[in-house]
Amino acid sequence: MTLKLKGLMALSLLFLLCSCEVKLEDNMRIVVKGQVQDQYQAAIPEAKITVQIRRGNYSGAQSSYVLGEGYSTADGQFSVISFYDGDEDFAIEVSAGDDYSSYVYKQNTVNFIPSDYTFNLETVALKAMADFNFEVLRTSGEGNTLTYSLTYTEGFCLEFYEGEQPNPYNNSCYPQRMVSQQLNDNGPDIEKTYRVPIGEPVVFTYSINDEPEITEIITVNAASYDFSFSY
Repeated sequence: MTLKLKGLMALSLLFLLCSCEVKLEDNMRIVVKGQVQDQYQAAIPEAKITVQIRRGNYSGAQSSYVLGEGYSTADGQFSVISFYDGDEDFAIEVSAGDDYSSYVYKQNTVNFIPSDYTFNLETVALKAMADFNFEVLRTSGEGNTLTYSLTYTEGFCLEFYEGEQPNPYNNSCYPQRMVSQQLNDNGPDIEKTYRVPIGEPVVFTYSINDEPEITEIITVNAASYDFSFSY
């Protein structure tokens, strides 16, 4: 299916789904344009661009309403024609499946219309993601404990704008997350998988039997990266 046909089908579906709950701006269309690249400046084709309202911040809400959709071309470029609505929760989401991070542009459009009716996102950088397979095994016998923390980068970027300018105070772009736990006789081992951007460090800090902490920096450099630790 060609990209043009996909866009036409999506636009036709929007006409069928319009309801009185969403008040679209009369005779107004906007253009959302830009280019999608990965963290190595390589173009990402077939990335999905979704214009929507009532999305929520960190995941698509059940009450979200799609105003327009399109896809990036082979060189990562995109230009999507969409309906427009003045809403407190206007969003443009760029995603390329589970292999990449996601990007969300947020704006209060109740009293805002972009210049030339165009949202130019310029370059949207999505990061290729990896499975960080984390395993800890106790080999030293009962009574020994391990207290640890993992700090890693999450795979999403949320940017808020006020008018034409970004609002960095509300942004949450590739935030750091920390998880911690103590392993003991009640649970001496652990095995988990975390989704992290390729090339980003994971910080592993641990203490065995309440001894001074030790920190290791792990660089995730493969789509499936195994890390095993024993104590």
